[in-house]
Amino acid sequence: MLVVYLPFDVTEHHMAKDEEEDSGFYEAYAGFARALRTWFIAYGIGGPVIFLTNEAAAKILLASGAARTVAYCFLLGVALQIVTALSYKSAMWHLYMGELDPEKKSRRLYKASDWLTQQYWLEVILDIGTLGLFGWATLKTLNAFA
Repeated sequence: MLVVYLPFDVTEHHMAKDEEEDSGFYEAYAGFARALRTWFIAYGIGGPVIFLTNEAAAKILLASGAARTVAYCFLLGVALQIVTALSYKSAMWHLYMGELDPEKKSRRLYKASDWLTQQYWLEVILDIGTLGLFGWATLKTLNAFA
């Protein structure tokens, strides 16, 4: 059994529960978040694919000595996005289960999930980390071709 100890007090989930409270901003946020994740994953996979399928480009990057750094940056950026999506997906599942069975709302995993979904700063840091890794990989690649 997984036991999670939280060093803080978690309040009830603060998302709008009925349609009159929902101003429509969440749908816009969700759309932008989905688009950003899609772009990150496409860029993080597409970048390395170019070098795996284009022999001339691969030779230039290898000769520059930056190939390993570029590959690691792309892989780590994609890994960050996968971990982010998996974490938030799991948290939302626990919140959903709490809605179906209110007894689950008293469990630590539910409370941890509730806390996580309210920490926008964490999501921003992970996205900035991904952007930084992809940006560094792109700069190293551009320098190799300069």
